[in-house]
Amino acid sequence: MAEALTTLVDAAHEDAVHLLELSRDGRDATGTPDASPADPRQALHASDAAVAAVSAHLSAMEAVVYPEMARRVPGGRARVAELGRVARRCSSVMRGIEQYVQGDLNRPAGSVASLRRDLAALLAEHARAEDGLLRELTERLSDADRQRLFDRFADAMRHAPTRPHPHLGHGGIFGGSLAIRLLGSFDHLLDVMDSREVAGAPVRAPAPAGLWGWYLLGRPTSPAPEWPAAGQPAPPAGQSPSR
Repeated sequence: MAEALTTLVDAAHEDAVHLLELSRDGRDATGTPDASPADPRQALHASDAAVAAVSAHLSAMEAVVYPEMARRVPGGRARVAELGRVARRCSSVMRGIEQYVQGDLNRPAGSVASLRRDLAALLAEHARAEDGLLRELTERLSDADRQRLFDRFADAMRHAPTRPHPHLGHGGIFGGSLAIRLLGSFDHLLDVMDSREVAGAPVRAPAPAGLWGWYLLGRPTSPAPEWPAAGQPAPPAGQSPSR
C-alpha cells in the first residue's frame, strides 16, 4: 500500500517523458537535425497528448497531495511552494505548446521544439522534487491514510483539467478540489467540441446523422421505391411497387 501512490506518480512521470520523446521532430537539443523528420502532425499530436497528461497530473497533485505534504513533511510548506512555482512555469510553457497545436496566431515567438525542450527540463526538475516529498509523506502516513489519499488522488485524476491554466488552479481560492473539478469539466467539454483524444478518456462512438444530417449529406432518409421492370403490370393503387 505504501508504494501504490508513488508507483502511480512514477508512471505519470515516465509517460510524460515518453510522450515528449515521441513529439520530437528529428532534432537534438541544439536544434541540429539528428534523424529523418517525422510527420509534423504526429509531433503536434504527441505534444498535445503530453500537455493533457501533464496538466491532469499537476492539477490532481496540487489539489489533493500537496496540501498533505505541506502539513505533514518537515519544511513541507516551503518545499511545496517551490513545487508550485515550477508547476506554474510548466503550465506557461504548455500553454505555448497548446497555442502551436491549435494554430493560434498569438503563439510564442520561439519554436515549438524549444518549448518542448523547456518543458522536458522543467518536468525533470519537478519530478525530482516531487518524488522526494512524496516518499517522505508516505512514510509518515498510516495504511488507512495512504489508502484514502490514493482514492482521493485517483478520483481527482478522473476529473482533472486536460489543458494548462497558468493563472488558475495553483493554490489559493482557485486551487482547491472544487475549483479543479470545475476547470476539468470545462476542459472536458472543450475536448468533446474539438474531437480531442485524451489518454484515459473513453472514445465516443459517432452519433447517428439524423434527418438534417442525412439531408446535408445528400442521402435518402428512407429506401427508394422499386418500380416494376419493363413489361410487368403496375401494382394496384395504394400498394408499393415491387419487383
